[in-house]
Amino acid sequence: MRRHVPFLLFLAILFLIIWDIPFVPTQIYEPHLKGLIESENEDNRSEGDKSQADLEQSNTTSSPIVSTDRLATFCPYCESEPIIRPGTSSPDLPDLLSYLTDRGYYKGELTTTYTTAAVEAVRTFQLDNKLTVDGIIGAQTWQAIGNSFTTLPAAKKKPQTENLSIFIDLWQRQLTLFADGVPYKIYPIAIGKNSTPSPVGQWKITSKLYMGGAFGPRFLRLSVPWGNYGIHGTNKPSSISSAVSAGCIRMHNPDILEIFSWVSVGTPVTIYNGPYPKASFQRATLQNGSVGSAVYEVQQALKDMGYITFNPDGIFGYGTLNAVKKLQEANNLPATGVVFGKTYDLLGLFIFD
Repeated sequence: MRRHVPFLLFLAILFLIIWDIPFVPTQIYEPHLKGLIESENEDNRSEGDKSQADLEQSNTTSSPIVSTDRLATFCPYCESEPIIRPGTSSPDLPDLLSYLTDRGYYKGELTTTYTTAAVEAVRTFQLDNKLTVDGIIGAQTWQAIGNSFTTLPAAKKKPQTENLSIFIDLWQRQLTLFADGVPYKIYPIAIGKNSTPSPVGQWKITSKLYMGGAFGPRFLRLSVPWGNYGIHGTNKPSSISSAVSAGCIRMHNPDILEIFSWVSVGTPVTIYNGPYPKASFQRATLQNGSVGSAVYEVQQALKDMGYITFNPDGIFGYGTLNAVKKLQEANNLPATGVVFGKTYDLLGLFIFD
């Protein structure tokens, strides 16, 4: 048995290495960037150089797999788009009808009831977008709405550098792509709501995923250790510039398709929450079992002060608990291990007036 131990260890190590390799699509078809791709190809070769195989390949398409079951397992707190049938009601209808009004499809009242006039407007929209004309607002209709928004200038050329980084400003609700340290393009975004805030900190893209449904067509997963957070699209474009998500960063679908094709696994992502990194409007009470950006900031402060040696992970465990107790004991405070009030002050995390 002993002679088999090295071989079994080798297999275990090999399995762990393979398991840790992130998924990176090797071929990505982006219909919203088709014009840009074709124009860039024209710069490199003449029309006469195109073979019949090239022409046939340009007519083939592929779409990301849409799996509604994946949403519940990947993000239990995320909400999928509702299926709205004629005669029913939905709180999402006013925004959708406003969208149809802006585009000349609808002239009625912005109501939560799916009226006959609204159904006819949706049917016309479906007809114009080559969808099934049934008046039911389902996945295809939501996707067509989501794909109709983009940030100008649309389909900008790919940056001629691999030195890319992403800076997300939660206060401004903007995502800026940097190329060689210089702002390249700015996108509007939606961020996490107060009960499920977006994770402040410095992260990296760990995987690039084809998604669908409420996530839009693409998902850039972030290295946040305490949950599934990422940058993705949305089929509710009216939510952009609002604080409505479960913590993820939402972009217009054409925007996430564009940036997805440029960045790679390992691209740095900074999520910033305003010009006062050591201040906030409120300070939550943190204790053993708490998770999130506030815990991450506390751990970072404890590490700067020498109370912990491990890397912050946003999870309040026994290591953080013991460090907080030591800090409190050293400053003549009750060693409860709970972070609030004066403990925040000792950590240099002040409330903003």
